[in-house]
Amino acid sequence: MTDVSALSLEQLQQEYARLMALVVQQEQTLQQKSQTIQTLQHQLHLFRTARFGRKSEKGVVPEQMAIQFDEAVPVIIAEEQHPTEPQTETITYTRAKKNTGRKPLPQSLPYIEHTYDLSDEEKQCACGCTLTHIRDEVSEQLDVVPQMTFRVVHIRKQYACKACENTMRCAKKPEQPIPHSIATPGLIAAIINSKFRCHMPLYRQETMFNEAGISLTRGTLSNWVIKAADLLSPLVKLMEDDIQNYDIAYADETTLQVLKEKDRSATQKSYMWLFIGGPPSKRAFVYQYHPTRAHQIPADFFADFQGYLHADCYKAYVALGLQQHIQHVACWAHARRYFVDVTKTTKKSGLAQQAITLIGKLYQLEKSLKETNAQAHSIFAVRIQKAKPIVDELKELLDQATLKVLPKSPLGQAVFYALTHWDALKSYLYDGRLEIDNNLSERAIKPFVIGRKNWLFHGNDIGARSGAILYSFIETCKYHKVDVFSWFKYALTHIQQAHTLVQMEELLPYNINTQLLADLRSIPHLQFPE
Repeated sequence: MTDVSALSLEQLQQEYARLMALVVQQEQTLQQKSQTIQTLQHQLHLFRTARFGRKSEKGVVPEQMAIQFDEAVPVIIAEEQHPTEPQTETITYTRAKKNTGRKPLPQSLPYIEHTYDLSDEEKQCACGCTLTHIRDEVSEQLDVVPQMTFRVVHIRKQYACKACENTMRCAKKPEQPIPHSIATPGLIAAIINSKFRCHMPLYRQETMFNEAGISLTRGTLSNWVIKAADLLSPLVKLMEDDIQNYDIAYADETTLQVLKEKDRSATQKSYMWLFIGGPPSKRAFVYQYHPTRAHQIPADFFADFQGYLHADCYKAYVALGLQQHIQHVACWAHARRYFVDVTKTTKKSGLAQQAITLIGKLYQLEKSLKETNAQAHSIFAVRIQKAKPIVDELKELLDQATLKVLPKSPLGQAVFYALTHWDALKSYLYDGRLEIDNNLSERAIKPFVIGRKNWLFHGNDIGARSGAILYSFIETCKYHKVDVFSWFKYALTHIQQAHTLVQMEELLPYNINTQLLADLRSIPHLQFPE
């Protein structure tokens, strides 16, 4: 042990400085560990909430607070918060009561009749008179024959010249989408609709056909789907042009698993990209399959695009927003989500709750504008008058928070996200046609995610690209309220007769004459074998 009395003053000062440096280092280590613990507690609670709690961001159920941790937001400068008087607001409104009774069945459905009559003995009254028929009591039920299938028999008349015996002619059969196949446009449309819209995998459809006594393998069904997608692929190019020729677009992406792909393992993630655009009356939804999430994919798609791009703050979209011809419009729902995650792990109402409240006011304003069907110029005026002050107030709140909140804490990350993309977040204020969030893409990509939970994966990249083409038409049909099955049946029937650009454009879901689709679900007059 060092003899303190033998040390000089200079040596004591050096030893003191060394010990103080060691103390500071230990304090920094403890602070880092404390922050790590709080961050892990935050993540653990999010996992628990995702597993057992509600998914909605509209609020936190009070009963869930019992399993929450203490405030996971370390603050460098403690600031006393003065409690405010709770304010109550009474809101009255009227709501039309929904009719909860049974809805009548569509009269366009074919039907069969069962008539029930009394026996001759029951028609005799006790007084000796015969009962008189006064009315019929009619009730309806709904019946179904699963996967109704029928044969289409093509009879081609042949003629020959008996005089010269050199001429023989046969009537032509309409060109089929898949030559020399037993698949009609209606059958292919039903298979596509069942898998990609109703999320029924091909192996289940194979089982249904086999139970009906029809031998069809899933390999055959898959080949039909791929050939149908190839046949309709030129229409997707027209939809891409409509997206790029309008000045407002949307983008998003989600993961996909493809089992067999060149130079890639079956466990590697692939991606399904979604691009939306075009005027509301001709809005197109285009899916694209790509093995990666490379920045070049949206850059190539929007190479000729000029205008606003709604998207989250993935770096690929942020990079596009730095170009002169594209203005990135960020999503307020994503910015809010970070603050919502913080409130799920604390019982206190702090900065995160204040931010959520202000963002909620922005959404309430957007809701009122939609309910009144406000035009773009009116929306712009209201946003500048009412929404911009709220946005400015939130910006001031977040700027002040940067002085008090640790950057790597959950709240610090929420603040950092919002401030980093602030210009893109407030872009929606300056054009009444823009949306406050990217929920249009989120809603459009959700059916793909639901379907993925049923069929799990694509066998190869060819199937994935075919699925992207078919999903493009399905989501576009749904947006324009066009019957998916009827459109596919009509398009597959007429695509090979569309030889000009005008004829092909007439087949697009938002250009189709819906009267042409009216009877495509009707049951034809059938002949039954004896």
